[in-house]
Amino acid sequence: MNLKKIGIALSGGGSRGFAHLGVLKALEEKGIEFDVISGTSAGSIVGALLASGLSVDEIFSLMKAKKFTDYAKIAIFKDGFMTLESLKKNLTHTLKEATFEQLPKALYISVSNINTGEVEYLHKGNVVDAVIASSSIPILFEPIVLNQQTYVDGGLLDNLPIVPLLSTCDIIVAVNVMPVEKLQIVDGMRDVALRIFEVGIGHVHPELKARCDLYVEPKGIDKYHILDPQSADELFELGYQATKNHPDLDGLVKKIHKKKSFFKFGK
Repeated sequence: MNLKKIGIALSGGGSRGFAHLGVLKALEEKGIEFDVISGTSAGSIVGALLASGLSVDEIFSLMKAKKFTDYAKIAIFKDGFMTLESLKKNLTHTLKEATFEQLPKALYISVSNINTGEVEYLHKGNVVDAVIASSSIPILFEPIVLNQQTYVDGGLLDNLPIVPLLSTCDIIVAVNVMPVEKLQIVDGMRDVALRIFEVGIGHVHPELKARCDLYVEPKGIDKYHILDPQSADELFELGYQATKNHPDLDGLVKKIHKKKSFFKFGK
């Protein structure tokens, strides 16, 4: 008898990705660990580090120190685009040349293939390359070429990658840090481009949301700019409180413990 797997999907959201860590910390305090992790863009950064075996506290300290989501500092201009070479260097320093197959936990990273026009959920090959491809916001960052295919931010086609978990897990948690909210002022071409991107990726299909045992969307997170990493502590706390006070949290804990007890009894 096999213990059923628990999976988590982490959305893209730039600097708002720090809220993912607050969510994970609240779940960690409840004794919840994940067997399968699925992430997009900033969620793929957090997901890859989590799948490598790092703790939530270690990831938070690392992301703040290395400025993983400080795009203004990690970007280098090339042919009219910004590149993510500094981010790649920081991730490689931590993850080395790790492949998906070598990670302690199963990991899926969503990327948008602009050759085929389809979303792909990478789970083989070099992890850092997949993360960089998933984090390459269209228009702002240089597209990434892997195996003769050109990729951009996974959020373009699936910003909350629940799909890979449907066939691999029977308990699913999803965290969306990119809800579509009303915006009073859009100032400058960069903000216009980002707003178009946000609106395009921000909607989560109701059927996928309904498949989640816990769906977290921190209230007020839309107030934080996706390219501003200065509010890491506030975003962490926002995710933590949204999860700790979530009405479905106790039900999730009971469901997980019930399955663990059933597994032990079955042995």
